[in-house]
Amino acid sequence: MGQEKDKKFLDAMESDIMNADIPETEKNKLMKNFLHLKEQKINLMITGATGCGKSSTINALFNTEVAKVGVGVDPETMDIARYDLDNLVLWDSPGLGDGKEADNRHAKNIIKKLNERDENGNLLIDLVLVILDGSTRDLGTSYELINSVIVPNLGEDKEGRILVAINQADVAMKGRYWNYDENKPEPPLVKFLEEKVVSVQKRIKEGTGIDVTPIYYSAGFKEEGMEQCRPYNLSKLLYYIIKFTPKEKRLSFVENVNRNEEMWKDNDELKDYRKGILEEFGETVSDCAMKGADIGGDIGGIFGSAGEAAGRAIGGVVGAAVGVAKEVGKHIPIVRHFCGGGGGCYITTATCEEYGKPDDCYELTSFRSFRDNWLINQPDGKELIDRYYKTAPAVVELINKQPDRADIYRHLNDTYLSQCLKYIEQGENEKCKDLYVNMMEFLYEEQTKWQ
Repeated sequence: MGQEKDKKFLDAMESDIMNADIPETEKNKLMKNFLHLKEQKINLMITGATGCGKSSTINALFNTEVAKVGVGVDPETMDIARYDLDNLVLWDSPGLGDGKEADNRHAKNIIKKLNERDENGNLLIDLVLVILDGSTRDLGTSYELINSVIVPNLGEDKEGRILVAINQADVAMKGRYWNYDENKPEPPLVKFLEEKVVSVQKRIKEGTGIDVTPIYYSAGFKEEGMEQCRPYNLSKLLYYIIKFTPKEKRLSFVENVNRNEEMWKDNDELKDYRKGILEEFGETVSDCAMKGADIGGDIGGIFGSAGEAAGRAIGGVVGAAVGVAKEVGKHIPIVRHFCGGGGGCYITTATCEEYGKPDDCYELTSFRSFRDNWLINQPDGKELIDRYYKTAPAVVELINKQPDRADIYRHLNDTYLSQCLKYIEQGENEKCKDLYVNMMEFLYEEQTKWQ
């Protein structure tokens, strides 16, 4: 009984499939999908200038001290270090800023690793997390790293393989305007950090031509053997790491995230990131594990023990978002219902919410059906959807900060969404797609005014 209780998430999934009361043909499909998921490894590279807090971030996210925190003059990480946490592989790159000769050597190692291929011929590194030091104004080394070393070696999907995060938000203004009791920035510091985000975004755009939306956070500090200080915006950082990870590989995070709920409590509350993390995991189960299997209403009853295992593993991360661990188990297997049809309709959902409409309203149901039954099957459909998933949340976040947000959503509805809905109703799906793309291009241009 004790072994069953402590069963890991992927082992529990396998057991649930084997014991599922469904036709054998559908069970075989689920098992085939599961075995593919179980083989997936995430390769996450974490890099940044010396002193930016890479090791502290790794330790906070994954509750491990495999990465030593540098407390002396010389950086602890002098070569690319590999840490294997089950199917999660972390590559902690050397910090730049140690002199020209050392930086050249480290840059060559990073470039070599970014161009490395796995056994299937795909680029090995799934995502590069670049950490900037928020406590300094001198980010020249970081821009050199991003613009000259990383971005040119990311392959075709450059925007989808890089995430930029600004650490040490708590000391960005030398400790001023940080509310230590509530562990969050006060308005003057929020303004300063948001301006830094815009500045970094513009410098990277000017240097590389790609759009990134940096995240500011504080990893806290954990000297080896000492207690971890409480982080800020760590749940936001993890949410975007998972979101930028290829969908079929996300489940490898489940057993490796920090289980201490205190680590995930404090964030900017612009979005329910902890609920979003749950949805991303659930979407993988729904879209990847269930792919091609026709089990109808049985989906909610298949992954019972897997849900409990997920609750034990990520309950600390998402606990406050959904209540108790059993809720994690309940929502993991039925993400289609939890997300109102699979989630992802960020702009449309936000607009409907502005009008007070529920998640299962006619409009959202129609758009999701359009996405899942028509758009995904078009030659450029998956590319459009993937780009939308990666960029739309940041757009919604910006809109929600605007004093005239109601007017913005009204414009989106009247100019774009209501007409898109008419096209769907009339079966003119190509026109709907073109107009929706036009709306997103409009928003990409407008967001520079909102920052």
